[in-house]
Amino acid sequence: MPPASVRIAIDALGGDHGSAVVVDGALLALDSDPLLSVLLVGPPSALRDLLDSIAATGRSVPLGRIDIVEALEGVPMGADPAAAVRARRGTSVRVAAELVQRGRADAFLSAGQTAAALAAATFVLGRLRGITRPALAVVLPALAGPVVLLDAGAGTGMTADLLVQHALAGACYAEALGIDQPRVGLLTVGGEAGKGDATRREAHELLEALPLRYVGPVEGHDLSSGRHADVVVTDGFTGNVALKALEGAVAWTAHHLGERYGDPGPARALIADISHSEFAAGMLVGVAGVSVVAHGSADAGAIAAAAALAALAARTGLVDRTGSRLAELVAARRYEMGLRT
Repeated sequence: MPPASVRIAIDALGGDHGSAVVVDGALLALDSDPLLSVLLVGPPSALRDLLDSIAATGRSVPLGRIDIVEALEGVPMGADPAAAVRARRGTSVRVAAELVQRGRADAFLSAGQTAAALAAATFVLGRLRGITRPALAVVLPALAGPVVLLDAGAGTGMTADLLVQHALAGACYAEALGIDQPRVGLLTVGGEAGKGDATRREAHELLEALPLRYVGPVEGHDLSSGRHADVVVTDGFTGNVALKALEGAVAWTAHHLGERYGDPGPARALIADISHSEFAAGMLVGVAGVSVVAHGSADAGAIAAAAALAALAARTGLVDRTGSRLAELVAARRYEMGLRT
């Protein structure tokens, strides 16, 4: 079956490098996917000027696949992201999420603050039934194949039930990425059953009872090896620390390889390859719409990769797939409680 047409709402005011980089990334995404169209969300006059200046260089600008939707402000610096999204209807990330909610877009993408994107997705699109709190899922380039890590920082609290919800959502995301029957592991301090705190031990027992390919507890090194699990679930605090530690280790290694061999080019090329692939962005799983968060420092190539990830999630029915799996979990639990409706 050929890929379907997809329309993505892109927050043109999100990101550290300004709208020019976001628009450049959107054009790269359009170049690589002829069935993709975009809604650029931001100040119309400024965005039109950007497109005109790019076209003036001789570069192709497919205006028939680009629409501009007005949003005059981003989330202000220093403001509480969640409060700003709720209080200010005109923020670009909220407008982008509303385009998905109204059916004008199949997904939204932002390189702004993760907390703002999470607030917009949750407040505007809502949570899937069975999800207490959405998670940020990121794809890590492991030795044996990609590993989905979640939660990578959407929230910091943790319960056993939340870990179970995120494990199901993470497995659905891995399937959307093309991983057949993904192995799910629970990040803890040892690979043996019974390791970790009481919450993780409870989550381990719950996960063993689910129709998942659950492989049990895994350790931090499994994030970069990929030999034992395709999906690794943990709380948002631990997941974010692990993610940032891995990013730092990659940067350190690249720097010292360049110094050691007198040529930083190969290491820089490897990092560019990683940041311009599915590893470039996170997916907010558990919300009722495809919601992608690119890194704030994303360049145009990373924005294009994030847009491709959003298109993939829309085309593979990630949200519907996750909703169905969660509905099965909710139904099973209601049955256990003696509820039949």
